[in-house]
Amino acid sequence: MFERLDKLREEVKRCEKRRDEANERLKAAQAKLKEAEASQILSDVGALKLSPEEVARLLQMAASGQLAVPGVTGTSSAVTSKESPIYTGTSKTDSITDDDFDDNKEDEDDENY
Repeated sequence: MFERLDKLREEVKRCEKRRDEANERLKAAQAKLKEAEASQILSDVGALKLSPEEVARLLQMAASGQLAVPGVTGTSSAVTSKESPIYTGTSKTDSITDDDFDDNKEDEDDENY
């Protein structure tokens, strides 16, 4: 007499189980993404060969809008590498080009982080 209700209850249980499994996969994927983003950030910062002080200044400038950050809207003024206090002196970062990033990428393949 309650066969239909029993079938619906079983279907609900199966759906809940699939939902729980999907939530676990989602959490695992989010954790992988977060780890990959952190690894990429460390790799990019390491490739620039900046001192911790220079990295801190660069982040402060980006946060205050003094440095144009790709993908971020609302920055009022862009600072070129020649105007930035980070790029003064005899640092190797005085004239970074896209070619420098390609060369660093080859070096990164040999390094294990």
